[in-house]
Amino acid sequence: MRSSLVLGIAALAATFSVAAAPPSLPRQINLVVGFAAGGNTDMAARILANAMKQSLPIPIVVENRAGAGGTVGGAHVAKSPPDGSTLLVGSQSETTMLKANRAKPPYDIDKDFAPIAKIMDQDYVVVVPRSLGISTWEQFVALAKSRGSISYATSGIGTTAHIMSEHLATAMGVKAVHVPYQGASAFRADLIAGRVDFAIDVIPLSLPLIADGKLRALAVTQARRDDRLPNAPSLVQLGLFAEPYAGWTGVFAPRETPPETRTAILEQVNRMLAGSGGEEIRKAGYRPASSHQAAEDFARFVASDQKRWIEIFQKIGVPPSP
Repeated sequence: MRSSLVLGIAALAATFSVAAAPPSLPRQINLVVGFAAGGNTDMAARILANAMKQSLPIPIVVENRAGAGGTVGGAHVAKSPPDGSTLLVGSQSETTMLKANRAKPPYDIDKDFAPIAKIMDQDYVVVVPRSLGISTWEQFVALAKSRGSISYATSGIGTTAHIMSEHLATAMGVKAVHVPYQGASAFRADLIAGRVDFAIDVIPLSLPLIADGKLRALAVTQARRDDRLPNAPSLVQLGLFAEPYAGWTGVFAPRETPPETRTAILEQVNRMLAGSGGEEIRKAGYRPASSHQAAEDFARFVASDQKRWIEIFQKIGVPPSP
């Protein structure tokens, strides 16, 4: 009798939860991240998931499908049912850079995805291990030129850091050896150990390592110096980059996802940004997106960013990856 009563209550609770969920949303939402846990994209997905769990009576799961510069996760979402149950929390690496960056992309960002909303923006810093024995940009340039080549670490082929690093090496007039990893946490360990010479990493995740003396900040990719790293010059001001580089994180759904489902997801992102999630992003050192995004805002941004990356690739002459 007792077990029957418990089962009955559980069934009633489940029925109530499903009934309370917006009819345009599925019974579970998986937020897919194309990178390993511990990076900025993963952080954004988990902040969004926690906020959605508080407002929706359905399971919200973060699923890391790392590999191939984020495109393993992207390909999974592109082939998923267009019902809102599987979403991509992605960056420019596996979306707007793809047409310029891959000779044979595993999916078409225009045909396979519907942009929903931006979550945040982030800035980058050039860092080197303490063991390299340098602390200024001028020393780094002198070392690179004396060697003729330098190695750099990234979280994968085709990522933003990969392209920025190649651009930087070209501007410096030195050869660069790319050492890709499956995730930022892995490459940071080797960078700290001095197994690679430098990396271009997101500022918030580098700051603790810089403060501990494990890494040294040499330059930032913004238009001007960053207040958090006042001794690091801007690569734009140094004349090495013609324009600043910044990254972003946003939410995408499979292209044929119904408009009402897209709107419901957009509302969840805006609610998160307007609440404690936006403040959590800000405290972590990133720039939260607007909490008043309209349905077409992110789509316009994605189209513009894709055009920008095509122009950048043509300008710096980086050939597409296989």
